[in-house]
Amino acid sequence: MAAVVTAIGNRKGGVGKTSVTLGMAMGLSLLGRRVLVVDLDPQANATTALEAEGEFDIFDVLYGGEAGTLGQAIVRTSWTGIDAVPGSESLSRIESETLMTPELRLKTSAWNSVELEPYDHILLDLPPALGRLTLNGLIWANRVLAVTEAAAFSVRGVTEFLETVKKVTSLPHLNPSLEFSGIVINKTSAPLTGEHSYQISELQAEYGDSVILPVIPQRTAMQDSVSSRTALTKLSGPGAAALTEIFVEHARRLDRGK
Repeated sequence: MAAVVTAIGNRKGGVGKTSVTLGMAMGLSLLGRRVLVVDLDPQANATTALEAEGEFDIFDVLYGGEAGTLGQAIVRTSWTGIDAVPGSESLSRIESETLMTPELRLKTSAWNSVELEPYDHILLDLPPALGRLTLNGLIWANRVLAVTEAAAFSVRGVTEFLETVKKVTSLPHLNPSLEFSGIVINKTSAPLTGEHSYQISELQAEYGDSVILPVIPQRTAMQDSVSSRTALTKLSGPGAAALTEIFVEHARRLDRGK
């Protein structure tokens, strides 16, 4: 069975999109799934956290497009069961172009290569922008998952991001079969503040069951995981254990959608 490709994003930065991508990847790995993370963000934070280093990166794939390029860019990471296609600061050269100019697209010959066959899930960590990198990711993906904080500007970023998703699904030459998998709310207070409760209720009023529960609480363990380049499962403490349980629950939901 072909891998399910899920694009993960938000228009606004700072919502923990990369952390959620890594948490989802870890959760899927704990379920016994083979996972490939593709870092489309010029900041390349997922690449750093996964310690994904190789001769080629995603910029080479997008600008090369030759058969086999993707396979050469896939590397093992320090996280069990997770491989990656590293990101690159050079991606900003692509991202600077406007959204609706003729898209580069993820080259068919490269992305359909046999190197993808072992994977159950491919997670695309999109940049916090609505440029050509995001468009390329949404064209390739089967599904899209939005990540937000329970804060006004972040919620607005989700709205703008999903408007772009709607454009992609409305145009037959882009990706009309792209499925919306829902919204993950990240970095919430525990217990919820009045503002967080209000923003969550507003999201639920607008998007209903597409708001995925449980919310992901703010825990220092998540920052520790990323900064130490270590999966949550390798960290001690109740915060890491609680986050691991939540991400496995989210991963199980994502996997059921296959």
